[in-house]
Amino acid sequence: MFRRVRNFFYNHRRKFLFGGVFFGTLILLARYARGKVRESQEKEVNELLERTRRRQHFENTERTCNEIMQTLSSNLRNAVTKCLDCEKIVNELREGTADKISAWNTLKVLAISRTATIIYSYTMFVITLRIHFNVLGGCMLKDSKISNNSSQSLEKVDERTREKYLSACGYLMDEGIKKLSALIQEKVKEITSIYSLQNKLHLHDVQHIYWAISSTLSAMENEDPVKNLSSYIVDPNLTKNNQSDKPLIKLIDQTLDLMESQEVQELMQNNLRAGLALLTDRISEYFNDNVKSDSAETQASDMFSNLNAATMPMAKIIPILNGQVPENPTSGDLPSDWLERLLLSEELKALGANIYEAFCY
Repeated sequence: MFRRVRNFFYNHRRKFLFGGVFFGTLILLARYARGKVRESQEKEVNELLERTRRRQHFENTERTCNEIMQTLSSNLRNAVTKCLDCEKIVNELREGTADKISAWNTLKVLAISRTATIIYSYTMFVITLRIHFNVLGGCMLKDSKISNNSSQSLEKVDERTREKYLSACGYLMDEGIKKLSALIQEKVKEITSIYSLQNKLHLHDVQHIYWAISSTLSAMENEDPVKNLSSYIVDPNLTKNNQSDKPLIKLIDQTLDLMESQEVQELMQNNLRAGLALLTDRISEYFNDNVKSDSAETQASDMFSNLNAATMPMAKIIPILNGQVPENPTSGDLPSDWLERLLLSEELKALGANIYEAFCY
């Protein structure tokens, strides 16, 4: 019997050999496939965890950024109202100044300058903080992945560098606003010199004043806030005074590159247009009220044409413009309304997300 079994295996030895190799190969392939599937699953899980971590960190960065914007916006508003002090002229008019015409003309320039400066400064402020916080947020996430070897640790952005980097935005609140408000006031004085207090203006005349301000600033190659955003935001002595802080210098250089990019300039220009359109819409409400008071029987179909035809004397428009940025903040005033729209802007959120993503790697 044993001989038969031995002869059977001997006669079919090739079949058993090839069969063993075949089934052994199948087992090895199955184990390899299971290992690859397990590796792929682990990779997918790790990628999912990384995406979740990155998303949560980005959302925290955005939330912190918005909170800081809302907190610091009051300082920015105060800086603008201090540079363009309408209250002083209003008090002089109330007390009965000797030269009322001169005082009203000064108030005209200040009121228009103040509203335009609010639109410009808030736009610059929000875009700047979006850039700063997302650059820093991306770098912090990247640093958290860096290994502890000495060559890489030197590149990390420490807390002291982060504080210096974020505090650089304070330049706008001081010298930046002084420079911006003086520039806008100068241009407003030139543009509005043709309008006397007795001139009756249509709504599109008021709109033209603000578009003229924007166009005039855009034509100034070296002072245009859109093309030269960094000159109003970053202290020119910042890098000179911090040459030893290499990570800070690198962050500042990267931020300046972003501010000078075509994408940021176009985004800022689009938001400035939206801000001036918002201001015009707010002023149009007073023209609309004027139309209604002139004719209570006005049909809805005629309202739009009547609104375009309606006029108001410059002397009556000045208090309206001055009321857009009251001395004491009120709910729904121009600064708070414009800030809220900037914070909700999907374009600005997308800018922040793109910057954050770029600096994560």
